[in-house]
Amino acid sequence: MVDCLIAFGSNQGDRERAYEAAVNSLNQHPQVEVIAVSELHVTAAVGGPGDQSSYLNGAIRLTTALAGEDLHQLLIQTENDLGRIRLNRWGARTIDLDLLLYGESQISTPNLTVPHPRMSFRRFVLEPACEIAAEMIHSPSRLTIGQLLEQIGTANRRVLCLVDGALDETFTEIADEFGEKFGSAWTLERVDRCDQINGNPMNAVLIAYFVLDGSTSDTCWMAAKSFKGPVLELPRDPVLARRELFAAIEAIQ
Repeated sequence: MVDCLIAFGSNQGDRERAYEAAVNSLNQHPQVEVIAVSELHVTAAVGGPGDQSSYLNGAIRLTTALAGEDLHQLLIQTENDLGRIRLNRWGARTIDLDLLLYGESQISTPNLTVPHPRMSFRRFVLEPACEIAAEMIHSPSRLTIGQLLEQIGTANRRVLCLVDGALDETFTEIADEFGEKFGSAWTLERVDRCDQINGNPMNAVLIAYFVLDGSTSDTCWMAAKSFKGPVLELPRDPVLARRELFAAIEAIQ
């Protein structure tokens, strides 16, 4: 049996009932046993349309004999059974079940990435998760869930961004808007020398890097993976990159 961690979120309908129904549905599967559930936390919507109502977020810890991909499909089926309709990314939803951790395994397929690529800096994920799984390991950073929550709460409000030469204009555009949106409370710093990233020497809260386009080296990727803390991969399109980065900061606050 594999120890797994699931995130729950809902901002439509009877949110408390959706949580209870999801837990009960998962626990009824013959190859799943729910072993702990967190309290529900009220959180503001992050990254999506600005008129959304608040979310209730929780965490579910379970053990399973299912493979990671099969557990993921079970979560999707549970969402569908409980009335989820998929319209917009980060949009309002009756229920959202995300596979955060599948033991300490790292899974990367076209349909599934585990650990969840944004869990390490999302306060609304980490706070309920810490109630029931503070000691579980986030394998990419080698930090526990509790340590990740501590880092986003105590680290300097500094974000490091690894930038290769082809993205100078993109970074400048994002940095200008970053300052306008977050003011002096946060700083976004460019890092050109990837060897400066070894652990977390500058006590940064997050490091971001741009996804490879097939023509650049993997130096930035390797440097990002050596960072001891939350990591965010950004698309090379400036509009999408800005949206991802700003949503990440909102999720940390």
